[in-house]
Amino acid sequence: MARLRRGWVGIFVTTGVFSKQAQVEVIDDQYPLVLVPGLKLAREVIRMAELSFEGDVGALLDTIVDSYEGEVTSRRPEEILSQA
Repeated sequence: MARLRRGWVGIFVTTGVFSKQAQVEVIDDQYPLVLVPGLKLAREVIRMAELSFEGDVGALLDTIVDSYEGEVTSRRPEEILSQA
């Protein structure tokens, strides 16, 4: 949270779950943070595979991995956000 600048929103993705206390803290302290638990992540991956890869999750993940290196940049977050 300390690294977020004014007006930014953070996203915290886990393959597990968030404790009740973590969720309460985000809400009570009004942190600009989206919590994405593992089950939601898994459901979205399955949905994406069904839409574009006839349900083949492996093919979806292979495509993502194959294109990943070309997507990595050394730009600062504000440079990326200003292009959106």
